[in-house]
Amino acid sequence: MKRKHTASAAALVLVMLLAVAGEVRAQNATVTLGSQKQSIRGFGGMSHAAWIGDMTAAQRALAFGNDDGQLGFTILRIPVSDGAPDTRNVATAKAALAAGAIVFATPWNAAGTFAAAQFPAYATHLSNFVTFMKGQGVDLYSISVQNEPDFGAQAGWGSWTAASCHDFIVNYASMIPTKLMSCESFSYNKTYYDPVLNDPAALANVGVFGTHLYGTALNGYPYPLFDQKSGGKERWMTEHYTDSTTDADAWPNALGVATEMHHAMVDAQFNAYVWWYIVRSYGPIKAPATVSKRGWCMAQFSKFIRPGFTRVDATPSPMSGVFLSAYKSATDVVVVIVNTNAATASLNVAINGSNISSYDRFTTSGSKSLSNDGKVTAANGSVSLSLDAQSVTTLHGSGSPMAGSGGATGSGGSQGGASGAGGVTGSGGATGSGGATGAGGTEVTGSGGLRMTGGNSGAAGDSRPGEVAMDGGCACRVGDGRPDPRRLPPSIALGVLAVVLWRSRSSRRGR
Repeated sequence: MKRKHTASAAALVLVMLLAVAGEVRAQNATVTLGSQKQSIRGFGGMSHAAWIGDMTAAQRALAFGNDDGQLGFTILRIPVSDGAPDTRNVATAKAALAAGAIVFATPWNAAGTFAAAQFPAYATHLSNFVTFMKGQGVDLYSISVQNEPDFGAQAGWGSWTAASCHDFIVNYASMIPTKLMSCESFSYNKTYYDPVLNDPAALANVGVFGTHLYGTALNGYPYPLFDQKSGGKERWMTEHYTDSTTDADAWPNALGVATEMHHAMVDAQFNAYVWWYIVRSYGPIKAPATVSKRGWCMAQFSKFIRPGFTRVDATPSPMSGVFLSAYKSATDVVVVIVNTNAATASLNVAINGSNISSYDRFTTSGSKSLSNDGKVTAANGSVSLSLDAQSVTTLHGSGSPMAGSGGATGSGGSQGGASGAGGVTGSGGATGSGGATGAGGTEVTGSGGLRMTGGNSGAAGDSRPGEVAMDGGCACRVGDGRPDPRRLPPSIALGVLAVVLWRSRSSRRGR
């Protein structure tokens, strides 16, 4: 009888240890709907008919439609003609507008350094393009001063100094009949934006700040001066791609897009994320008209986080290799979770301020493409998930008005968005503090502290001079940065079990 009791006890211990091991592997994240960050303008990409041909009707529908199987993009970027305006990008622009997207334009210009003597004619050139496009039925949301002025000398297009960008904005913005976007730096070079932010006259003339992320390390994403002085103006990521030499369906390479979008929204606090070419072998749509894995990763954001939504505070990295961001409208809540690990992960998410009872779940992974994985039931505002390995998961729920909705929309705020929603409140600055650690890394300790590493790599490809490969590596700590003493890895659990069984066996031998 004693042997039976001993065996039963050992079995009970095994069950308890396995249960404990499983429980501690499930980490916790918190979403606070009442703590608002930046408003969201949208997501999209570039069409350049002169360089790669115009998009087809089928490709436009895939990009800007938001029905099943479509990407739901809400922003289109087109080029400004170097000479007289032409109609090559009109058809795609009109299709985007008809689907509810906005369109902005960027000039490349002929090689050479711009001088102040050229500014009057150049302002007329930009103004004429805006007017021409409006006559074609395309009302541009914005037009920028110059594409990558800090890389023009190397790449063969227009080159501007930071001072020239500032001076043009101060003296000639009034000639442009739409919102003037800043110069779009190649690598988020803050020296091109600091003079504008520090000059109230220049700041008043800028409708949008735009930048690219080529070669930008993760610790270069935050911009404290912008947080302090932007006065509610928006900052957009207006061009980037993660890799131009790998097919867009290669997995898990494609997951890097979702990781980058997370950091763009959370660390950089961009209001918009705009990919390079929409249609390309490495882009969101592949010819003739097929959404790629990179496209589905983008859709995990773009189909659900619509213009006028607001990002809200959330645990950015609840465990190593997992990244979480959250968004809301007056009635909807969206949570996007990227799991870069090669194993599944368990996560409990507490969504404070929501009375939503269930969320629709969508997943993109190596075997899924925006798969509808059914509903996840919320208990007392919390949901429990098992995340697929190397995947991006989106939760979308609708209910009565969310806590904290109705923030004021500042200058440069949402146009045509939901009334009272999507406003920017507070500075939206990152909480906590932390010094740089390693190349391209930042560290934040404190409650839920995280440590991210990641630099830039990649070679030139497809007429772009370089790209950033963001693998989203992350090593996380809890509390004050010390390892969590509550964590019991399975290996330790099995070791304890072995001791219990050995002692049980020795006890039987002694009887």
